[in-house]
Amino acid sequence: MSGTPENQSFEVGGHADGHGTRLPGKTVLVTGAGSSGDFLGTGAATAILMAAQGATVGILDISGERAEHTVRRIEESGGRAIALTADITDEEAARAAVDDFADRAGRLDALVNNAGISGEGGIAATTRAGWDRVFALNVTAAMQVARAAHPHLVRGGGGSVVNVSSIAAVRGFGSGAYGASKGALQSLTIDLAYSWGRDNIRVNCLVPGHLHTPIGDHGGEEGRRMRRAANLLGVEGTAWDLAWAVLFLAGAESRWITGAVIPVDAGTTAVTALAMLPHLAEPRQGTGNPHGPPGTAE
Repeated sequence: MSGTPENQSFEVGGHADGHGTRLPGKTVLVTGAGSSGDFLGTGAATAILMAAQGATVGILDISGERAEHTVRRIEESGGRAIALTADITDEEAARAAVDDFADRAGRLDALVNNAGISGEGGIAATTRAGWDRVFALNVTAAMQVARAAHPHLVRGGGGSVVNVSSIAAVRGFGSGAYGASKGALQSLTIDLAYSWGRDNIRVNCLVPGHLHTPIGDHGGEEGRRMRRAANLLGVEGTAWDLAWAVLFLAGAESRWITGAVIPVDAGTTAVTALAMLPHLAEPRQGTGNPHGPPGTAE
């Protein structure tokens, strides 16, 4: 516990209070960080946690209303945040939003490329327009935002870029454009780490598994049970699990880590499907998240 007033505490994936001092005076820009209720996606949870750890956070979203909602949540718990609205698939809009945040916050220390959309399904069902739409946001926009952030990160003496991929990039899901775009994002991560290393900019990629978030909330309670049973821990992951991993990569503790592609999936991709059949057929009783209902993907 950090001694924060009780009315500013909040539950963050098993931690009673996410407040701390790991990012004092830092600034972090998070794409796709808008929200509309209490069921948070990875972007909103990441932004809230970064702010609770002392950072000024840019909430960049295509929806101004959703961006403002996350800002209000941060301010209500004592944090600092700036709402930014832009369609980051537009290169000029992406650059203007990054420049605006860096100017208003005074600097830029870390970028989290979290924004993403799912596709139309498998390849047979994917239209060319749908394919292009997914790649435009999941890959091209991430590149554009990162490129716009580069000079600001350099001016600050370096920093961190964290890209958010998915296990759909490394396992067959029939996800078509979504999985392919997340695989491309992982390749982009490694190339940027190579290109920007001498600028003291670290670029890493997180690969979330079956998190219970708005984008992964499908199949009802049975779907949640199956996804929970499919990981080695038998425990449901939430947006907070991804947020804590982002916090590590955004902060000084990870100063010697770059070009890494790190799974945050409770071991889902470390095991074969055959090995998990007993758990899928007869899931253990009493497992799940002790701080919430049991559960899905990024």
